[in-house]
Amino acid sequence: MAFLDIITTALLFIWELFKIWLGIFVSPLKNLEMLWIIIPIWLNWVFAEFFQEKKGTSLGNAISNGGVLIWVGIDWIRYVVRLLTAGTLKFGALTFVKFLLAFVVLGIGSLIVIEGIKTKRFVHFVGRVRETTYILVMVSPIMYGVISLSWKVAVSIIVFAPVFYYFIELMDRYLPSPKAYETKEETGCGKREKQKS
Repeated sequence: MAFLDIITTALLFIWELFKIWLGIFVSPLKNLEMLWIIIPIWLNWVFAEFFQEKKGTSLGNAISNGGVLIWVGIDWIRYVVRLLTAGTLKFGALTFVKFLLAFVVLGIGSLIVIEGIKTKRFVHFVGRVRETTYILVMVSPIMYGVISLSWKVAVSIIVFAPVFYYFIELMDRYLPSPKAYETKEETGCGKREKQKS
């Protein structure tokens, strides 16, 4: 009986984490101001994932994704500073964590852009739209104060990251390729680009 209780408790805990994780995705509806940053993140993800990165991430895509990280990092800093100056947020440990997260995202975005310009190979992996989107979608509700940062929220973000990644991987694998790929292959755009460089 004790073993069954442990399994039941573990499954209930995983279910609770899963509900928290799903709640993060719909949380922008609780603060409509956040939609101004979330909608472009999702649009960038959809277009980049299915029209550009379905068959791999180019340096150009990675650099663009790094640019999105920079922009969102700046917006997070702007938002936190606005709350501090308005007096609706007091400087404390949570504010420090928010600034830290914003500067980390800003730093990662800058690194992707700079190293992408230098044509470093690791940028193809670090600058994928799937990973950058996941970070931004998960952390934005915390930055905007819609989701309170807790250890359960952090654990759910980490534990279910592979679920997001592999769900999108399955979509990429089984959804038909957009006509944009066929058009590029037919016109030979890729060949011309290679010859110019």
